[in-house]
Amino acid sequence: ASHRDAPRAHRAATAPPSTRAMGIDSLFVVNNRTESLIAVKHWGAIAGSEICERVFEAHRRGQREGVDGDAACVDQGSYGFFLTRGEVTYVATCSRETAPLMVIEFLSQLYDVLRAYFGESVTETTLQEHHVTLYQLLDEMLDSGIPVNTHAGGLKVLVPPPNLYNRVTATVMGNQGVIVSDQDPLKLLPLPWRPNNIKYTSNEIYLDLIETIDATIDAEGKVLSSAVYGRIEVNSRLSGMPDINLTLSNSHLIEEYSFHPSVRLSRFASDRVVSFVPADGSSVLMSYKVRPPTSKQDVDQWQPRYIKANPWLKTANSDNLSSVPLPLYIRPQCAFGAQQGRVSVVVGSKPAFEKPVESVTLDVRLPSRVIGADPTSTHGDATFDVTSNTVHWVIEKFPADKTPCLSVQVTMRADDDDEPTTTATNASNAIAAKPAVAVAQRRVQLQEVVDITASFRVPGAGVSGIKVETLQVRNEKYKPTQGVRYHTRSGSVIVRA
Repeated sequence: ASHRDAPRAHRAATAPPSTRAMGIDSLFVVNNRTESLIAVKHWGAIAGSEICERVFEAHRRGQREGVDGDAACVDQGSYGFFLTRGEVTYVATCSRETAPLMVIEFLSQLYDVLRAYFGESVTETTLQEHHVTLYQLLDEMLDSGIPVNTHAGGLKVLVPPPNLYNRVTATVMGNQGVIVSDQDPLKLLPLPWRPNNIKYTSNEIYLDLIETIDATIDAEGKVLSSAVYGRIEVNSRLSGMPDINLTLSNSHLIEEYSFHPSVRLSRFASDRVVSFVPADGSSVLMSYKVRPPTSKQDVDQWQPRYIKANPWLKTANSDNLSSVPLPLYIRPQCAFGAQQGRVSVVVGSKPAFEKPVESVTLDVRLPSRVIGADPTSTHGDATFDVTSNTVHWVIEKFPADKTPCLSVQVTMRADDDDEPTTTATNASNAIAAKPAVAVAQRRVQLQEVVDITASFRVPGAGVSGIKVETLQVRNEKYKPTQGVRYHTRSGSVIVRA
């Protein structure tokens, strides 16, 4: 609508040149599988599509190495930041100095908005079918390349989501689905994340407290380094304009926290109460890092009697109180010779945890000299990927009568295979001239390291002891249906064998 374009044009005209140059210059939406262009939009200096070639190279390199790859690349003075979700990669380019985290965070917010509009699966077909809505969203979310509105609730007032009525109207009227609200957004959106006049026949609010574990473990099962990160996701379907107060047990363990814009920071800083007006639908309320206990004195000082004991403290070692209690154990054994080797891995759940461990996946990365592997497992499915030199072992659920074990027979390339062929005359001279350092390196190479990356889920349980105590809904007369679920998941769990 014209009343929204006028203030935007005024800001662009009055802003100094240096300010207008900062931010995102171009946005490319590409398919990383077919390496084709889905959509492109420019706000500043027009970047060439060559930046997408650098992104495709990084994506292919990440697939070969079995890692996520980089998040930034450079091409002819343009900096490209990209985010991959499924088959779609979002690439933002900048030609002037811009905060990298701001660009990456915008790409993440863009993906969340597209999911709120088009469903959980955002594919090339979906974006091409609703390309007009995509461009309308980009116009509302960015002003001269600067993110201004990234909340799906507020955007749905300005750009109505595609539905059956809109499609029929577009077909009959021939406007190709161009539907824009003609009302003043300043009157419609007193809160950017929540529209007015929301009504539900059944008022419900559900919380998911998800905690992820990062850990590095040695071959004997000792935790070398670890950390717990958490986030609280809210699915709100409440009428009107409710005001919510959320209290958490063991909230003193929360540090390095970040909140949704709806949370009142001063209230949390004063009495550790999360007070907010919820966004409509699904949103991430807060994310945090769990502060581990450092000493027994710290436990006595900060652990009130009326709060349930932290399971972290129950299973922590006396030598290292900050080590995270993992819900499963992994015991690898490796032996390598000149041309053959064997890798064995035993994995099982710890009985101290009340809930069962599910969806366990172990990726065993073999040494570079391995040219063939034959994996066998007593439970689950084990396969060998020649490209990444990795054994992929999947266990959906642990059996009750036995402990799963993986055995991998490997064939290795001898060191002599990489050396150039020498004649019989100078062979003895070449061996005699080999320095002592090279001989020592060969001995070390025979004892190569195997990395194991583990992933798992424990539904219905938390690892830090942070739980929801009360959830109060005020400013409305109804009493909503409430629910809380707890999840423990693996983040980056690596075993050095």
